[in-house]
Amino acid sequence: MRMWGAVAIAAAAVILGAAGAAAPIAFPAGFRSWTHVSSALLGEGGPPKYQGLHHIYGNRAAIEGLKSGRYADGAVFVYDQWTAGQVGAATTAGERRFVDVMVRDSRRFAATGGWGYAEFAAPDHRRVAEIEQDPQGSCHACHERQATRGFVFSRWRD
Repeated sequence: MRMWGAVAIAAAAVILGAAGAAAPIAFPAGFRSWTHVSSALLGEGGPPKYQGLHHIYGNRAAIEGLKSGRYADGAVFVYDQWTAGQVGAATTAGERRFVDVMVRDSRRFAATGGWGYAEFAAPDHRRVAEIEQDPQGSCHACHERQATRGFVFSRWRD
């Protein structure tokens, strides 16, 4: 009886582990309280999808990776894309367009350098794209240019 109990527990662990590995990337609620990494304003001449104002945030593991150059599993970056508005001489954030998420999990996303990517629509955080296992997916294809830097474009600035 003890043996069957151990077998049942092991089988449940395998099933739950497999289910967890297949779980989609979740929207990172509360990311705006993470560390702000950078902001940029992209105007005409850049890819139309990314024109506007964006902010990049990182969780604690992502910030440690920026500082050390080595990204541990669990690191998450968020790319928060907004339209650009004009108020007098100031360029301001207009409306949120989408939120891109980059998650480090070296086993789950081995085919894409250890990173998984997802995009969420604004304002409802509905997942519109998940390019987790596609090495040629648009997110990783671009990030591949930064392979020597852990596939990350951002740099840490004190």
